[in-house]
Amino acid sequence: MKTLWLKIKNNWKKTVFAILGISVAYAAFDGNSGATPDTSIGVAEEISFNDTVKDKIQKMTALKKINPKVFILWGGTHCILHPNEAIKYSDAICTWEGEIPFQIFYRAFSSQKSYLATPSMWFKTKKSIIKNKNLQLNNAKVLSSLPHPFWDLNCQIYDLNSKTFRNFTKDDYLNYNGLAYKTIWSIGCPFSCIYCANDAFISLDFNYRILRYSSINHLLEEIEAGLKLYPFVSSVYFIDDNFIAIPLETIKTFCKEYKKRINLPFAVVGLHPNLITKEKIELLARAGMNRGRMGIQSGSEKTLSFYNRLTPTSNIIKSASILGKAVKKYQMIPTAYDIISDNPIETKGDLLATLELLYQLERPYTLTVFSLRVFPKTKLYDYFKSHPSLDIRQVTSSYLETQKSLYNILLYLLAITKPPKIIFYWLLKHVKTTNEKQRYFPTLYFVIRTLYLISRAIAHLKRFDFSTIVGPWGYYLWKLGFIKSKFRPQTT
Repeated sequence: MKTLWLKIKNNWKKTVFAILGISVAYAAFDGNSGATPDTSIGVAEEISFNDTVKDKIQKMTALKKINPKVFILWGGTHCILHPNEAIKYSDAICTWEGEIPFQIFYRAFSSQKSYLATPSMWFKTKKSIIKNKNLQLNNAKVLSSLPHPFWDLNCQIYDLNSKTFRNFTKDDYLNYNGLAYKTIWSIGCPFSCIYCANDAFISLDFNYRILRYSSINHLLEEIEAGLKLYPFVSSVYFIDDNFIAIPLETIKTFCKEYKKRINLPFAVVGLHPNLITKEKIELLARAGMNRGRMGIQSGSEKTLSFYNRLTPTSNIIKSASILGKAVKKYQMIPTAYDIISDNPIETKGDLLATLELLYQLERPYTLTVFSLRVFPKTKLYDYFKSHPSLDIRQVTSSYLETQKSLYNILLYLLAITKPPKIIFYWLLKHVKTTNEKQRYFPTLYFVIRTLYLISRAIAHLKRFDFSTIVGPWGYYLWKLGFIKSKFRPQTT
């Protein structure tokens, strides 16, 4: 991939090929690509997962304006779930995992051979749209053979503010990642929660339920390369959906090797209450896990059943107890529990069940509250499509924009503290469902949510953790020697 970047640095006007939002743009081929000097190749890799589809289309439009002859290949979730729409704005799209297909495509494209039969891709020609079948999912052997993500500064990005291409800088990295190195070890999900994009992927290929991951050495080599490139990185952030589903023996080996080779704090967001065990959490904590995130979604068995999330509340309580004890024992950042709010099918009983469950969970903990959003091609999408009277927002708006209701205020309050029992149960009497006519409390919502955000920030700042607090602040502290990194121990 570095070979590609060097070919097109400061040369966008002559670029004939660009990629947007496709995972293979990390580094899915070797340096011996066969591209000729007169074949300028450009890659527009997106560094923010928060970009909207509108942003991506804006980038493609900008590329076309610079060079109308540019060939744009687009990939990612939108292209997988909305291929017929995505192909309208690009010359080609990747409709499934793209690492191997991109190698096939790129070698044909750069050698000026026909690429129209490339699997897992669609191509827009003057006569028609060519739709090729998807390849099988990458297995562990393939994942272990892939080059590592490309994080070099020697590239350009499209700046949405200035509407121009500019050099990618250290500050861009800090503004998105803070002092964390973000990575994914495992792919796939054994569950089929109806609100999740994984449910849509499973509907396209049932084998997506199988957890797949590269070798431990391949993973650690990737992290080591990232740390050498960005010496200020002080923690690793695993954003796998189901990290905890990795077999125990593999986790044992990972913890041993990670401690020996990396020895930095790390976060695990892929915790599931059905799979958490004391042994796994203890292993991870001793290896350096400084925080975790677990999905609860609801305290109502009925709502969990609706989500096809077969998690008894007894499992949630047990797992929260294991995590709560580990937080105190290893002085970790409080575990964050995911809660889905603003669901129009929930009754008052469902809402109260969630609040009462959270009230009794072992502390400390915090919450990540999501307003329900609908991904196309999921079972949840099918349900609401067949119930048009129910008001639900799709993924065009942020799922962090929750309603300013008493219910959501209480969620944020519980994330901060455990209020006196008499006050808590008095407030429960006034909770109303999403569909009920109710009074909203924007000022109180703002105050409580701000205190919630401050409490979360303090929990990170106390431990000099800048994995979620982005920007240059952590970098300055690292430069002053207050923050430990792989290449400089913490100042005592």
